[in-house]
Amino acid sequence: MQRVAEQIDSPGDKLLKLTTSFLQPRLLTACGFPFRQEQLHSNIEAECQDDFMKIRVGFNGSFSGLVYSAGYSYDPDCMYINGSGRDYYEFYIQLNRCGTLGRNGQHDDTRKHPTKNLMWNTITVQYNSLIEEELDEHFKVTCEYGYDFWKTVTFPFLDVEVATGNPVVFTLQPPECYMEIRSGYGATGARVAGPVRVGDPLTLLIYMRSAYDGFDIVVNDCFAHNGAAKRIQLIDEYGCPVDDKLISRFRGSWSESGVFETQVYAYMKTFRFTGSPALYIECDVRMCHGRCPSQPCHWRNMKSVSRRSVDTPASVAPRLSENISLFQSLRVLQEGEEDDEITKTAALLVALLVAARGWQRSERRTPLHAYVPHKGRIK
Repeated sequence: MQRVAEQIDSPGDKLLKLTTSFLQPRLLTACGFPFRQEQLHSNIEAECQDDFMKIRVGFNGSFSGLVYSAGYSYDPDCMYINGSGRDYYEFYIQLNRCGTLGRNGQHDDTRKHPTKNLMWNTITVQYNSLIEEELDEHFKVTCEYGYDFWKTVTFPFLDVEVATGNPVVFTLQPPECYMEIRSGYGATGARVAGPVRVGDPLTLLIYMRSAYDGFDIVVNDCFAHNGAAKRIQLIDEYGCPVDDKLISRFRGSWSESGVFETQVYAYMKTFRFTGSPALYIECDVRMCHGRCPSQPCHWRNMKSVSRRSVDTPASVAPRLSENISLFQSLRVLQEGEEDDEITKTAALLVALLVAARGWQRSERRTPLHAYVPHKGRIK
């Protein structure tokens, strides 16, 4: 089997081409006599966008099998193709669904340095719609982004009048926000760049940055899910933890170093859904020009812990942005499970070590075949 991978850069997106061709024909049997038939082969292209991967799959003949995300064949949203006999198909994979996972290429503070992010999904091409066979193919489609997923919020309007002799109106540049997960409890831990284990302490951070002062942020309706139907709520509509054994309430801080930046963060312990190593954390975020309407568990007021408390209305109504959804994905291992990449690397190192020792033994044996100029036993 020959596989060729080619990545093409184009403005605004990255196009990843994966071509798979089989050099050996398939041996079948009819009426007890073997005959050879050329096997189907597939050509896969992936177009990478900020929220999804667009996948194009072509075959050299009619395809009546299945294409789905590995491990998610039971979820209708992750079963992309139930072959109808065509030779070309297109479908979309959401970055927060169906086992799509990500990894950051470095542990540095990504707010100050450019970073590289990888998002990948493993796709299974099953040629028989009823059974899995050794001829089925598995593709790990990877998208590489040279940036973090900062999202710009949208306000109904953000015009500010300037008190001068003539009326002047200018538009403020809206703020951006971003979510990430760090190891340990605290905003200064290393950014998670690989698998974590059940029970590991983590910190969920949401950043907001703007070139202008006067913006506020609230976080509510945080959910955890496995990329399919399993889903639990972590933070409710008031910004309060639903189960404080899983996540704390949000805290916050702000700075004015070059840009106006606010960060809110909550502590959580790693968990996972039964049988699902993929864990997704999603939160709704709203930003305000002016002070956001207070809520029982607002990060600015750590003393307000009652969900039933009623806040006095603000004297000036703030301008609210539209809700945006931020997410992060994690690969969660149970105790005793090993990371596939680490296992492969360890196996390779063991193989190299065995080969090196074999070479050293052969080098040692070579002088024993040479002439020995004295009598006696060689020890």
